[in-house]
Amino acid sequence: MLISDLEELGLTPEESQVYLAVLELGGTYVSAIAKKAKVNRVGCYHTLGNLVKKGLVSSFSKNKVRYFAVESPQILVNQMEDKLARAKMILPELLSLTSTMAYKPKIQYYEGLQGIKNLLEDTLDAKGEIVGYTNLEELPKIIPEDYLRDFAKRKIGKSIRTRMLSPLTPTALDYLKRFYPSDYDLSLTEILFINPDEYPFEYEISIYDNFVSLISLSKEELVGLIMESPLYAKTQHSIFNLAWLGATSFVAR
Repeated sequence: MLISDLEELGLTPEESQVYLAVLELGGTYVSAIAKKAKVNRVGCYHTLGNLVKKGLVSSFSKNKVRYFAVESPQILVNQMEDKLARAKMILPELLSLTSTMAYKPKIQYYEGLQGIKNLLEDTLDAKGEIVGYTNLEELPKIIPEDYLRDFAKRKIGKSIRTRMLSPLTPTALDYLKRFYPSDYDLSLTEILFINPDEYPFEYEISIYDNFVSLISLSKEELVGLIMESPLYAKTQHSIFNLAWLGATSFVAR
């Protein structure tokens, strides 16, 4: 167990074995360390040299024989803290380099039911309203009802406002009553229902912050994606507002 932990801290498997051997034996010579670590003597000598360079082991001569002793294990902690401090120091410069490429859209793909759930979870981090298109008849057919209820409860709990367009069916019309808390704030969720024959949505598309997510509403095609692009999200938001305005005018008639 300790060997794998030391490997996580940057030591090779043989360095980890030799280091632990020196730690247990104290100051001793190469042959004893190699035997304890169960490694080749020549290889052990080379590995000890690497540990000396890393400051984890020191060497000294006694009666013309070279001995090795481990330094305080606290050095491992100090070295990690130094690396962390160095990483924090160069982080602003690294981020400045990535910002020069910020115009490139970033796309993440998701597959299967768990992938779809992961995609939905991302929308719960929305800082602004979520708008888009869905099909409230088909959504419960691909996502378990218990999850939809829990998801709606958490979204309402975060006061995330949602506006969606959905084809009109009796099941879709009953969606909020089935899955949303009975006492939820009605101002947080607004759905306009549209003609299912003219607009049979087979994907749910959500637009929020700098993201546009798509979820297939077919059991045979459980896939989704999230695109992060401020320009694309802004464009899709404008298109949605135009569609929303058109849908509102139909409702007004």
